[in-house]
Parts: sequence; C-alpha cells; structure tokens
Amino acid sequence: MEDRPISEPEAAVVEWLLKSASVVGPLDHLVPFVQKLRVVARCTCGCASVDFEPGGQAGRSRPIADAVGEAAPGKRRGVILWGRDDAITGLEVYELSPGSNLTLPPTASLKSWDKAGRGRSGRAP
Repeated sequence: MEDRPISEPEAAVVEWLLKSASVVGPLDHLVPFVQKLRVVARCTCGCASVDFEPGGQAGRSRPIADAVGEAAPGKRRGVILWGRDDAITGLEVYELSPGSNLTLPPTASLKSWDKAGRGRSGRAP
C-alpha cells in the first residue's frame, strides 16, 4: 500500500493517454483531475503500475486509454489507463519486449496503438 500524490512523470503519461489514446471516446473532462490523483497502491512485481483508488484495475473499472512506448531503444512496453466515466482509477505498465524493466515510458515515446501501426500483440499486421 502507498499513499502519495501522483508523480510528475505519472501525471504526464496519464494526461497524454487521456488526450491522445482514448479507447472509449473523448476523455478531456478527466484532465483537470490528473494533478489531484493520489497513488494508493503499486504493483507488487516492481513495475510502474499504480492504482489511484483501491482495486483501481478491477471492479467497475475498464481500460479507457491504451498506448505503446519505449523507455530505451528496443524496450517496448504497453500502457493502459483504467477508469470509469467519472474517474481515473489505475495506470498499468506491461512488457512487450523481453528483458524490459517496466519503468514508465516517457511521453515523447508514446503512441496510440493506431498510430504505432501495430496490433496489441506488438507485431506488425
């Protein structure tokens, strides 16, 4: 368990996802809440995944934005923003390249899956 404000890198990624990688329609109404988010839990595996409310990636939450990025050349990872119509509940980071340490990718490397030109598997169609 944790209880801390969202970090600047986390906030930047969440805001980018809301503006550029929605899978449920416009999410601009959630942007003003990003700086107010608090991390209440992080993944036990040591990756950069965090929850902004207990069980943030479960229950009534669903993926609301989805993207791919790189923290280093060839170290691709996926990033999913979890939420509801009225809340951002979690940020998930997952491995797409073997040996990736699952740190949060910088916003400059993020691309929506449509713009990445690849399927969710990370392979070219």
